[in-house]
Amino acid sequence: MNESERTARKRKRHIKTATQINKQHADDLKRESVARHARARVQIVSEVLDNRQIDYKSHMMWLMR
Repeated sequence: MNESERTARKRKRHIKTATQINKQHADDLKRESVARHARARVQIVSEVLDNRQIDYKSHMMWLMR
């Protein structure tokens, strides 16, 4: 095996691992974004429902979903 074949194999290996890592990071970001969105929705609903002055339940049906 000559030097160029060895470097080509190393390069392919590094590209493969970098691609896998980048895909993993993208998946993590997507998962965290979905979780963050869900937490924000829970926070909004709890803040609206905690306001006892106004009955929002009859006006905002999306709160109960």
